[in-house]
Amino acid sequence: MAANNVSTAREALLAELLQDADALVRRFEQIDASLSGKIEQATTDAAGKAFLAAKLNFESMMDKNAEKLTEAGRYGAAMIGTQLRSSTAQLLAAQAVFDGKIRRLIFPMIVLVFASGAIGGFIGAKLAGA
Repeated sequence: MAANNVSTAREALLAELLQDADALVRRFEQIDASLSGKIEQATTDAAGKAFLAAKLNFESMMDKNAEKLTEAGRYGAAMIGTQLRSSTAQLLAAQAVFDGKIRRLIFPMIVLVFASGAIGGFIGAKLAGA
């Protein structure tokens, strides 16, 4: 009987040990499920923060470069405006000289036209036999 009691006590201890092992396994599974959710959330948060930081950095870089490009464009426009003004001044000066020459040539051309008409009329009258 003593051997039977020892065997029953061993089986009882073994059964209790198996129950404790099952309880530990269940606890590990709960911890695993809990940790996997927390890890997933932490990963999502970290990725979101990294994306937001990259986006803000990119927008900041674009703002800085936009200012530089705007300044460069203003400088280019000022240079073009200066060139156009100097070219316009040269054209106006040349036009003034040309206008003066045209005005000086108008009277002699009118005289030449009337003289050519008179000479042509005189020649035409001679050829017509008048």
